[in-house]
Amino acid sequence: MKILYIGVHSHEVWGAEYWLAQAFSDLQIGFETIDYREELKLKSDIELKEIIHNKCEDCDLVFLQRGDKLSPDIFYNITIPIIFWSTEPLQLKKDVDTLLQSDIFTWIFVHSYSCMDKIQSEFSHLNDKSSVMHNAAPRELINFNNEQNIFAIFNRNLSLRRRTWLWPSRKMVTRINSRYGEDYFNDLKASKIAVNIHYSRKNLDDFESGIFEAMASGCAVISERLNHQTIIDLEMADAIIQVDSPRELKEKLKLLNSNQEIIGSYLEKSKLAIQNNTWHDRAKTMYKKFQEACNE
Repeated sequence: MKILYIGVHSHEVWGAEYWLAQAFSDLQIGFETIDYREELKLKSDIELKEIIHNKCEDCDLVFLQRGDKLSPDIFYNITIPIIFWSTEPLQLKKDVDTLLQSDIFTWIFVHSYSCMDKIQSEFSHLNDKSSVMHNAAPRELINFNNEQNIFAIFNRNLSLRRRTWLWPSRKMVTRINSRYGEDYFNDLKASKIAVNIHYSRKNLDDFESGIFEAMASGCAVISERLNHQTIIDLEMADAIIQVDSPRELKEKLKLLNSNQEIIGSYLEKSKLAIQNNTWHDRAKTMYKKFQEACNE
């Protein structure tokens, strides 16, 4: 089987496409890539459509990831299966709604259970061909033997909601923004604890990729309350410290700072949990669906 993998492939050493492509390669899953964002900087939709259709002649399946602002017209009359992974919360972003309104997909992977709720309420024609695909950690970067000189870190984009949550704990949490790739992971490796706060009230069930990356980098994770079903799926119920308010976050950080053996106990559980939640694990799951789609 050969896959035409359409996504944002311009990132080096960060981003789901980069790590998933690495996993496909390691698992000897044949694929060819198209970076639709790079192509559309210089080409029209019609030209991109021609490129995709020509490459489909030598492929067995199209795997589209993210797909923001792409027109479904680009994919009309493709005769091989098309599987879409919508990697952003559908409640926050509407830039793939046009794709979801179409009937071009054999299967849809969505970002979270609230995304599934939106599929059921607004795109009911996809109810029987959609499922949740969780984020994961890069297997290549799992490292638990780091020298950690930062007590707690928050290194995600700072929305107003996140600022409000972090304010009471500002003296205990180091905030880092706009660092990517190797710099981003080095910051995590230097930290004992990674703090996770949901970006918006509209995606309170989001399980951010940063949680996986922090666990892989040897951080214990303290997070705003996470989706119960997702925690079950990932088998992480005992691996993440969860809190329900900014005040509780502050109190929990104070407790951890004065009793750092607790950090160690969560880290041990985290090590076990992350081993089964890598991009290689996700690639295997996806490949099973690819095979099913091609055999229908």
